[in-house]
Amino acid sequence: MKVVCTADTHGMHKHFEVPDGDIFIFAGDMTEAGNNQSLFDFNEFLGALPHRYKIVIDGNHDLAPEKIREFITNATYLQHNLLEIENLKIWGTSWSYWLNNQIELIKKQQDLSLFWQTIPANIDILITHFPPYQIGDLTNSGKHLGNKNLPKVLRRIKPRYHVFGHVHEAYGVYENKIEDFDITLINASAIKGFGTELKPPIVFTIYS
Repeated sequence: MKVVCTADTHGMHKHFEVPDGDIFIFAGDMTEAGNNQSLFDFNEFLGALPHRYKIVIDGNHDLAPEKIREFITNATYLQHNLLEIENLKIWGTSWSYWLNNQIELIKKQQDLSLFWQTIPANIDILITHFPPYQIGDLTNSGKHLGNKNLPKVLRRIKPRYHVFGHVHEAYGVYENKIEDFDITLINASAIKGFGTELKPPIVFTIYS
């Protein structure tokens, strides 16, 4: 299966070319502010893509999961749940789901362990908007913005691929960065830095 993945187009999705493939993955920030028109436009963009399967999660700029469920009809929206495609197991985690739960848990002085435990082991592709800590998360100012729980989660669930975005400057493919198993980690952020230049989707082939 040929997988095409991108993220962080921030409303500029019509300004770059998407290669053909079997699965299209969008790892969040399809809009700049989550308004109705931008979601409608993105859904039209999805409808014009030739891929047999299209998967999206939301990012921190998309703001409202209920709007995404209403407007995004030309793809499968994953909000912390599993999708199986031709023997491939793909888990997508909503930014909003993660963020809202984190806020509530922090108020209770707890952590996110119960939330992460609901992700099953041995999935093939994990999709999050945020990167894991110290992998594909380094900003131009030298800060790591990744989630500190995620490396531990990855060691438990052992996905073959992890697709994310959020940190625009860290676009690229990171091979075998988790010490005890093989994994390909992909920061697929489209916008270069915070300008208008767009980087191409990242393509890989996965076998079921």
